[in-house]
Amino acid sequence: MSKREERRGERRATILETAGECFFDKGYAGTTMSAVAARLGGSKGTLWNYFSSKEDLFAACIEDKTQAFRAELVSVLNPAAPLRVAIEGFCRSFAAKIRTAPSIALYQLLCGEAARAPEASRIFFERGPAVVEALLTAFLGGHVEAGRLRNGAPLEMAHVLISLCTGVSHQRMLLGLVPVGAVPACLAPDRIADLFFRLYAAETEV
Repeated sequence: MSKREERRGERRATILETAGECFFDKGYAGTTMSAVAARLGGSKGTLWNYFSSKEDLFAACIEDKTQAFRAELVSVLNPAAPLRVAIEGFCRSFAAKIRTAPSIALYQLLCGEAARAPEASRIFFERGPAVVEALLTAFLGGHVEAGRLRNGAPLEMAHVLISLCTGVSHQRMLLGLVPVGAVPACLAPDRIADLFFRLYAAETEV
């Protein structure tokens, strides 16, 4: 990588960090490219050299914030790993991720702006939940084909597993009724795996 490319990469990272702060402070609808440029201390033209629109900038922020988690899921959902180990690992990673303070804050922000800025919700869903769903569906589909899972389509199985991981505590966190990060014992990864395999396991033990 040349020094010019390195500087451009550093500049892009700074833009994403600053834009993320703006989106959280002002909301998606209340954030403008001009406001981001002003906080950066540069011109709007410079910002447009990196991102063609506010939607493009917001999408890049979501990609940046979810990149590490996507990589973690790819590692956890290893087709070569024992099925139960992978399922429990997914439950542990997913439940922990959606209950972090930044994740809860982002959900609250998007829910509050859904009516006036539906494009923000669409961008987040396509680059966040939909990616998780696709990775999990593909993983489960492989085990259906191998005869380890049955009694449902892979997408249905993915929806059930995600719902079990989310539980009622996530809704209560969004409403501020329970502390962020709290995970009830009934939603422990091994318990979720037990429930999931009762529905879909093709063998007595997986």
